[in-house]
Amino acid sequence: MTVVDWVVINGARIERSFFEENVSEAREYSWELTRWENPEDHGHCMICNVALAGRDECYQSESGWLCPYCFESFVVRDETI
Repeated sequence: MTVVDWVVINGARIERSFFEENVSEAREYSWELTRWENPEDHGHCMICNVALAGRDECYQSESGWLCPYCFESFVVRDETI
């Protein structure tokens, strides 16, 4: 029987290995603070998967999106869970 280790990030329950891989990948990109321009569309944070539609600010890179919580907690800080 395989035991899966879970973490809770920004209210989302995420498998620890998936979370750690996504944080590692996110740290490889350059991020720019931006506004979500199309309220009828949405994207998801690549770390916690929260929907970003309707948010005033989020972070964008050439490869995806981050919510402010994940950017500030896991990308600009050098800490892991």
